[in-house]
Amino acid sequence: MSPTHTDEFNEIVKVQKERALQQDLEDLNNERLGNVTGRMQRFLSPEAFENNQSANSGKKGSTAKLSALDILLLNDPEYARIHKAALDENRAAQVKVTDLQDRIDRVMAKLDNKIEETLDQAVTLPDGRKAFMNEDGEVYTTDGELVDQAIVEGFDWNGRPPLETYLSLTADRARLGELESESQQHGLRLGEILEALEDQDDPATKGEVQSLREEQDDIVENVISMNDEVHTIESRHEAPSASIQATPDQPLVATKFEFGS
Repeated sequence: MSPTHTDEFNEIVKVQKERALQQDLEDLNNERLGNVTGRMQRFLSPEAFENNQSANSGKKGSTAKLSALDILLLNDPEYARIHKAALDENRAAQVKVTDLQDRIDRVMAKLDNKIEETLDQAVTLPDGRKAFMNEDGEVYTTDGELVDQAIVEGFDWNGRPPLETYLSLTADRARLGELESESQQHGLRLGEILEALEDQDDPATKGEVQSLREEQDDIVENVISMNDEVHTIESRHEAPSASIQATPDQPLVATKFEFGS
């Protein structure tokens, strides 16, 4: 191909690219306005297009200015790719956080019931406080006060849940509260990231989008770890209530806990 023909060919390609870009801009603009043009929708989901139709009904002839984000997405294919990936990953991460929060709520409710059942089986002292005997034969109230031995001897402790069971339940219940708070913080942060990704007027740079993706990955890893911990807590208390009670023929076997530790 001669230099002249090469120049002509390059000019034709340039013109074609400019026309394609112009068509992309027009198509995006029409989709944002909800205009039906007969061309296949390429930028918005069917739901988003229908919403735009409803929002712009009766406003024919109006024009919608492309946002800074729209222009960036159209002019930089690589940016558009990582931006879409970031949005997809954000939504998936939010689903994981929601699932975690639901599981935490479910396990918390189970432990609340078990704590109530355990308190119902505990000894009630003359002053109304609940008390449990540990594996060493010492008796403590639920607020950690050692009960006088003379009072202890006045009750039948057979068949009562041990102190270690009560402490395990309340410690795990407290830990679930911490996990719930942490999960909520992750949810809030993912919402902030989504807002940054959808900022029409001041879009995140390519480097910022990639940084947000890495932060989302860290959140997902943490959520998976938290979910495993919730599963462990749930499994620890799945045994029937009878299995945590002491009987004359079945000595207590439990880890020793100390108040104030």
